[in-house]
Amino acid sequence: MFCRNCGTEMSDTAKFCSKCGTARSGKVDSSKEIVEDNQVKFQLKPKYNIPYKLITTIGGTLFYLLLISLIIVDLPTLWIVFPVTILVTMGIIVVYIVGKIVLEKMQYDHLEYNFYATKVEYKDGFLNKEEKELKYKYIREIVMNQNVLERLFNIGTIRIFTNASSGMYRGNNQHNNMKNKNGLYIHCVNHVQEQYKTIKQIIDEGTPEE
Repeated sequence: MFCRNCGTEMSDTAKFCSKCGTARSGKVDSSKEIVEDNQVKFQLKPKYNIPYKLITTIGGTLFYLLLISLIIVDLPTLWIVFPVTILVTMGIIVVYIVGKIVLEKMQYDHLEYNFYATKVEYKDGFLNKEEKELKYKYIREIVMNQNVLERLFNIGTIRIFTNASSGMYRGNNQHNNMKNKNGLYIHCVNHVQEQYKTIKQIIDEGTPEE
């Protein structure tokens, strides 16, 4: 369950919210929600965009390679003195990029976001299985974002913040960032503007009026 004041997730045995100290509310008849939420209204499955990820991964790898060259070891000098290290360096880079792309692609294939009448469920069944349920009544903001490169590939990011979320965007490219388990970060969303409008409408309709 979630805190009725700030939306932070609470254990079933907790009497007070660990974040704001609000006392746990009494039992609520959830039979209506069960009836309403037994059918998925909209399913979102992000698709791994290989060209986009390849560009961002290569760019990030070259950036870190430059930092290593400036801070730890002078790679150009090392390559001149020991030419074989060029092949070793290139081999490591290729293995890293290919491995990262393959693993991320496999993980994206198992991502699933199911939007019901009053809640959204997130599922990740790759390697470590993870499931998350978020009630719409705890959501305070929905944001759609597209940088220049994402616009070229017609993809984008949808971020869902709860009352307990900081609302800060750290700029990473992970498939999903739970923001310390207080929200959802959905990356690589195709036709993101249309998807955003659909999700926002469902959440707005499922959020009870205060």
